[in-house]
Amino acid sequence: MTQITINIEDKSILPHLKKILNAIDGVSIAKPEKKRKTGLDEAYEDVRAGRISHFESADEMFKAFGI
Repeated sequence: MTQITINIEDKSILPHLKKILNAIDGVSIAKPEKKRKTGLDEAYEDVRAGRISHFESADEMFKAFGI
């Protein structure tokens, strides 16, 4: 199978282009893959959203978690 990547600046022509390409036998449109977040990306997101805890010592952390 041969693949071609097309860059389109004007998004308004995208529906028309998809119709034309789908009408051609043997041509399919692949859906773009979603970029998966890495653990580091998720950690940075947690920091930005304030979903972090700060403890002065390990004992304090264990008490907070009920351990």
